[in-house]
Amino acid sequence: MTTVSGRAITSLFRTWAPTALGSSMLAWEIPLVSALVARMQQGAEGLAALGIALSILFVLNSPALALTPLVVSEGDPRARHPLFRHAMVTGVVGCALIMVIPMLLSLTALGSDDVRDAVRGCLLSLGTVPLAVALRRYLHGCLIQEGRTQPIALATVVRICCTIAAGLMLWQTSLAGATAGGLTLMCGAWGETALLAMMRTRTPVDRQARWSRRVLVKHAQLSSSILLNMSPRLITTIGIVGASDELPSLIVWPAMFSLMALGTVPLTDLDSVGASFLKRGGDRRNLRRFCLSLSAVVGAFFVAIAVTPLGRLYLVDFTHVPPAPANLGIDWLWLLACAPALWAVRGYLRALAIAGDASRLLPWAAGIHLLALTVFSLVFPMSGLPGVACASMAVFGALCIEIFFLILKTLYRLQSADIRSEQ
Repeated sequence: MTTVSGRAITSLFRTWAPTALGSSMLAWEIPLVSALVARMQQGAEGLAALGIALSILFVLNSPALALTPLVVSEGDPRARHPLFRHAMVTGVVGCALIMVIPMLLSLTALGSDDVRDAVRGCLLSLGTVPLAVALRRYLHGCLIQEGRTQPIALATVVRICCTIAAGLMLWQTSLAGATAGGLTLMCGAWGETALLAMMRTRTPVDRQARWSRRVLVKHAQLSSSILLNMSPRLITTIGIVGASDELPSLIVWPAMFSLMALGTVPLTDLDSVGASFLKRGGDRRNLRRFCLSLSAVVGAFFVAIAVTPLGRLYLVDFTHVPPAPANLGIDWLWLLACAPALWAVRGYLRALAIAGDASRLLPWAAGIHLLALTVFSLVFPMSGLPGVACASMAVFGALCIEIFFLILKTLYRLQSADIRSEQ
């Protein structure tokens, strides 16, 4: 039994590792671009504007990011032709939305005029990114379904190289920092998508296959949970605007959130890989051991960063956050550092739901998380604590509430299924 378990966990690791490696390098992309923007004209305002623009982009990209678990859950290679068209439509709609939002920003009271103009320019420069993300996540799903995830890591290396090259070239221009940051991210996104398209195995598809309403329903269910991944940055940013130490918090919060993302982004496809493992007949006990081991490792690593000088090294020396906002963020960095460990537990529970055809639980979990996050983001600023403290507590508390809900619902379903099978 030990040998079989070891082989199963090793197989899980080999499938997940390339996606985690790719996601890990992708998580470094935003800190790299942030460090570039912070060193350009109006560095502090540009850094705040980039953080606000990315928080909007992440929410708009939620349906595109959900394409990977959608492709995996469908499980039929013949369905890829209609799913590809579905991915194209998803990306085009995202591009249209991100072009409309800059025109609406003039109606809001989003910080100072300089910050608002910088956010508008950054969003316009990110205009085609949603389409690139939709195609990339569709291709990720195809590769995971084939059990051939190595190209994902290689394509992400190419993305980072494109991002660095574009950033160095744009650094020499007179563009505003936030606009240059958006263009840099766009170049990296399309570089990765292009390579993935070239490396994908061309498998025969049934062109008679038809798109069905069931696909739209499942995509909506999966998108709701992905929206949960993407919305904390936007919701907490809005909450910071009403808290004390508003501008210092807006400057340091993107860097803090990006550090947390270095631990959570590698776990993005953990639920898809886990669900694929279970659907191929894998034992959920092996998946549980694997996910809990991941949780312990990433948790210890990021807590160590938060409580040692490494946190200051990242915020001040690398990201180039000014000293006063950086000191404010360091005081609360330890709370955000706990999130990656909880994210691994959440990935295990989501994998059980997806593999058990219980995707309808995910919108409920997402709704509960978003409700808790919104309430916390509105209530905590009333305490008079700094904005980064309120945002950190809101992220941690909402994540704990969602995990508690998933444990109750998912494990209850599993126990009921085990009882029925014994009978």
